[in-house]
Amino acid sequence: MRLVITHEQPDFDAVASAALVTVLFPGSVVALPGTLRGSVGELLKLYRDQVPLVAGEDVDLADVSELIVVDTAERSRLGRFQSLLTRVPVTVFDHHPEPSDPVPGSRGLRDAVGATVTLLVRQLEAAGVTLPPALASLALLGLHEDTGDLTFDHTTPDDHRAAAWLLHQGANLEVLRRFRSAALPPELGGLRDRLLTEAVTHEVAGRSVVTAHFRSHDYVPSASGLANALLDETRADAVVIAARMDDRTLVFARSGSRVDVAGALQSAVGGGGHRRAAFARCDCEPEGALALVLEALPRFIDAPLRARDVMSAPVTTVAATATLAEARQALARHAHNGMPVVGELGDLVGVISRRDLDHALRHGITDAEVEGFMTRPAITATPDTTLRELERLVLRHDVGRIPITAEGALVGIVTRSDLIRARHPGADLRAPAERVLASLPQGARRVLDLAASLAGDDRLYLVGGTVRDGLLGVGYVDLDLVVERVPWSSLEGTRGGDRAAAPGASALGRALQRALGGSLAVHGDFGTARLRLDDELVIDIASARAEAYPTPGALPEVRASSLVDDLARRDFTVNALAVRVHPGPADLIDPFSGLADLEARRLRVLHPLSFVEDPTRLVRGARLAGRLGLRFDDDALAKARAALRPEVLTNVSGQRLRGELELTLAEPRVAPALRQLVVIGAMAPLYGLEVDLHALERLDDAAREAPRRGEPDAAPGAAAALMVLLCATPDEAAARAFERFHWPKRLWTQRERVRALAASDVAATDERLEALDVGSRPALAALAPDLAHKVAAFEHAPGRPRVRGRDVVRLGLAAGPSVGAVLDALESARASGEVDSYEAELALARTLVERQRRRETSPAGDETST
Repeated sequence: MRLVITHEQPDFDAVASAALVTVLFPGSVVALPGTLRGSVGELLKLYRDQVPLVAGEDVDLADVSELIVVDTAERSRLGRFQSLLTRVPVTVFDHHPEPSDPVPGSRGLRDAVGATVTLLVRQLEAAGVTLPPALASLALLGLHEDTGDLTFDHTTPDDHRAAAWLLHQGANLEVLRRFRSAALPPELGGLRDRLLTEAVTHEVAGRSVVTAHFRSHDYVPSASGLANALLDETRADAVVIAARMDDRTLVFARSGSRVDVAGALQSAVGGGGHRRAAFARCDCEPEGALALVLEALPRFIDAPLRARDVMSAPVTTVAATATLAEARQALARHAHNGMPVVGELGDLVGVISRRDLDHALRHGITDAEVEGFMTRPAITATPDTTLRELERLVLRHDVGRIPITAEGALVGIVTRSDLIRARHPGADLRAPAERVLASLPQGARRVLDLAASLAGDDRLYLVGGTVRDGLLGVGYVDLDLVVERVPWSSLEGTRGGDRAAAPGASALGRALQRALGGSLAVHGDFGTARLRLDDELVIDIASARAEAYPTPGALPEVRASSLVDDLARRDFTVNALAVRVHPGPADLIDPFSGLADLEARRLRVLHPLSFVEDPTRLVRGARLAGRLGLRFDDDALAKARAALRPEVLTNVSGQRLRGELELTLAEPRVAPALRQLVVIGAMAPLYGLEVDLHALERLDDAAREAPRRGEPDAAPGAAAALMVLLCATPDEAAARAFERFHWPKRLWTQRERVRALAASDVAATDERLEALDVGSRPALAALAPDLAHKVAAFEHAPGRPRVRGRDVVRLGLAAGPSVGAVLDALESARASGEVDSYEAELALARTLVERQRRRETSPAGDETST
């Protein structure tokens, strides 16, 4: 075990640094003291699932093979882990001055910067790592804490650069304000305490707004800091303070992301500033100013996020009568950390967590029923519960998931991860969403707008490759839509609501077909529909779903689920992007940091077993990487090689592999995609084929629109690329590939002809070139560059009759090698331009035949020049 530790009573910098180390060193585990108090403890209750944490007292020291120490170099601050310092390799990351009893670390980094986070950000940035926004927020919080919000004397330029990088990674400043108390001049401490006592909390449009006022005969410097202090202390959505000083009333306002205090102050008393920080002066009394601001605020407050906006649905449950072993298998299969427990009638009776199951299983308890180990009663909420109330429930009860119920029915679940995603939607995601929609042609946009108008209560998203390619500005092929059902909408309808019925994927497809025409195919088992319009626009519609693979390489089992689950089942993060188009406004949904990977041109898998579950994803990834200039990251490369074991590949059908290869060979440029397969070592295990990259590059560079003598134009590039692969592969391996992938026998005949010509075993005569099909001739030119000019002359020849072998025979030359000699001479004459018509060819052929006949009939030893 590679263990990450820090000093006792860790602060935010220590915790954040430990979390960042797990990104630099995948597989590491962080050990922290069992009880963390104050803001650090509260933060970790929400962020526990973002860091691989274990309690320090639970670590078996005999299992530790490597130790990483962060934010301290003092041996005496490591507690029971001091005994490891002389037994295992030690790495230290610390920014403090060297102590008198330093930790004897031989690796790591120590530097006099403002925070240990800064040292680790250097490493992460140099490695091209993309952080999840949640970890970026935690790191920024640690950096601000140790540098006094970048104001302490020991703050360095590197700290400022690190803060900027973390903001680029999506760090959320609201988290910073919430968990860190802003510095306030000591002389204002008493006034702050008084205001906290006298402050009044109002609920305005579902948001908490704190107001306070005071009077002072003298001007109070740094009074704006009081608003920051009250915002931090009260954790309200907004704070407004009115102060009467120098016969004027000054109004200071601070807020979170959902309240536009600048707009409210501007409307109420003529102030201004930023959305979250505003200031105004007015002549009215403080109480009157506050009343005016409170009256204006509702128009400048975003509706609060509620459970219905962030919950996952439908909910995966486990029966109370299931065994602990069965419950643990269900958690592993669905990648959950816990599940609601239901009784015989489907009623919610409790919640079971992975931690509870693991404790029981470690003691050998496997056959006991879940009912005896679950937590009861379950802490629940309703669809109308606000995000802040949900967070309070998590903090108060220290639970990782909250079932959402409506009229006694289980309609959804909110986990810590859902809360984290709601707080970390990413930096400025609205603009990318608008960019994607703006990239759509007008006709496609009209179809999308129509689909949104027909979605009713359901949520409608543009997803996958359409979003990815729109962000890259490389166009699109079709529209991919996902419909997310809202299970509680029907319950609202029974209470008198007049909302439209939720259509689902198949019904939405039928509604679009009625409005637009076209042909519709519905696949009910998979919850999908495909509408092909008369103008060839294809709209793929799917109900949000999750999938599980019963065995590696097998087809997945599908069940209805949420958008996040639907995105999570995809292969790569750059494909797990969505734009919400209904209800508006448009917003980019990026739960797996796919946008950052796209900007870094990085191909990153979503799941550790992604390639094992479906090895054909390797080919799709190589195709995507080659087309868009992406690269597999190191983790994806490692996972790819692990998936290429024979026991994994045995379940993958040759038909599926052949289909993926044919799609790859049909790419506009084949070499980049196949180069990726070579890099990950996949061509031999998957296909048993060898790759001549130089030939493929020559093939890519050749003109694809050259005339083909009487041959169809269908995908000549794909056929040529396949022929290059087949010719580059030795006979025995090629024969096995032909058998597995059921390629037609005529391809084997073509392969033999191309290989013979490329090896110069036979002359490249027009007759032999004529015998090659539309894909084999360009393959020959790519494999044997010295024959490229002959192939080009043949390919570009006018559509006229040529002198063939049968013509030479008719001129009086017996069939045999002499005919070949004449045809070779004719080919050279064509290539040099000596002949440019059938008549000229025929005249030269007569001359050559006559010379050949004279040679054959002349006495022995007589030589006739040809």
